[in-house]
Amino acid sequence: MSIERRIIPISSGKGGVGKTTLAINYALGLSRHGSTVLIDLDMGTSSVRNCIDTPVERDLYHFFKKGHTLADCVTTLDRRLDPRGLHAAFGFIASPRHLIEDITNFTPSRRGQLIDAINELKANFIVLDLKAGLDPNVTAFLPYSNSGMLVFTPHLAAATLAAADIVKAILFRKLRAVFAKGSPVYADLKGLTAPFVNALIDQVEDVYDSVIHNLDGFVSDLHHALGDHPVVGLVASAVDTFTVHFVLNRFNGVAASYDTAIRPFVESLGENVSDRLTITNLGWIVESEVINDSNIKRVPALLRQESRPKAAPAEPVETRLARLAAMHLPRKSARPEKPAAAHAAQQRPQASRYLDVQLDTLRRMHEDMSGANYRENFTYIIARSLHIMTGRRTGDFGDTRIFKTSELQQALHMRGR
Repeated sequence: MSIERRIIPISSGKGGVGKTTLAINYALGLSRHGSTVLIDLDMGTSSVRNCIDTPVERDLYHFFKKGHTLADCVTTLDRRLDPRGLHAAFGFIASPRHLIEDITNFTPSRRGQLIDAINELKANFIVLDLKAGLDPNVTAFLPYSNSGMLVFTPHLAAATLAAADIVKAILFRKLRAVFAKGSPVYADLKGLTAPFVNALIDQVEDVYDSVIHNLDGFVSDLHHALGDHPVVGLVASAVDTFTVHFVLNRFNGVAASYDTAIRPFVESLGENVSDRLTITNLGWIVESEVINDSNIKRVPALLRQESRPKAAPAEPVETRLARLAAMHLPRKSARPEKPAAAHAAQQRPQASRYLDVQLDTLRRMHEDMSGANYRENFTYIIARSLHIMTGRRTGDFGDTRIFKTSELQQALHMRGR
């Protein structure tokens, strides 16, 4: 299996959803398939360090303050945590032990320094554990064409809506890059100016302005006013090619998870962003006392020895889960690469039908995974991720590098937006 190097950010919008626990075990699982580095970008809390009982010689303090390379700051697992060496390809970069103001709230210059270093880091998979919330030190590390991995839970409604806000922030960041002053797109826009287009984008983004409530309304109004103008196609393409991936933590059954997490998430995206986005449920993690105990003992759940190993099934668990992981993903992108402006403006999916698809997928996944424990949950999520990474465009899940704002225009031009 050949996978192009991938940087995968994991974000949550709000704390308390188990993002770091998921990031650690997800990265450990990925390390069975290639060299993996987990980077703790939740500065000030040192969460990853506190969940892995391994001595840390260097961390991001040494990168920012002592001139060490990022590779110098990679910590590998203590042998006693991984006696069989199953996760020898795993390493992590810890944030500083205590709050240091100019690292915790780093400047654009430090942010750029860190982005450059991450882009140069040698690993098959780089997993970014982003801090909760939504500010430039979060959005700067997110891809422009997909959400990375969003984590929320049926037990915290505010986190579900915050995850939808992350999607909105990424899309508007992308649009502002496309239509920034001096962008080459204006050569094809028949007299439209950057101030005019960006004023329209401001109006759509403003939740207190009900004139244009989301990007679908924006595309529709643009098409009504401009016809098949190139600007309409650019906005429609930015939305139609965007992919959203999420994981539910502390899964508590189909009905409750759908009603308290998935439905509010999809409805918020439809109301405030677009109902044309491609949304993929990567899986879930069931409630488990073992996970809670693992966090207390600082031994990640996937490194725990099973007290009662299960009898070997006729089909190996990883083989079965890899097969199941591919079953509920579309065979190809759910939206056209470059939709015609008229089609994008007029052929909008019905939100209720889209929710029906999400519920049906959730039910079928649950049937396939009935009785699965947390280990099998992680195996399934990883298999699903690998299937996307091998079978889709690079920009559909994470990316090969983090693009600075100044690089976005060129990246969008090279990849056809």
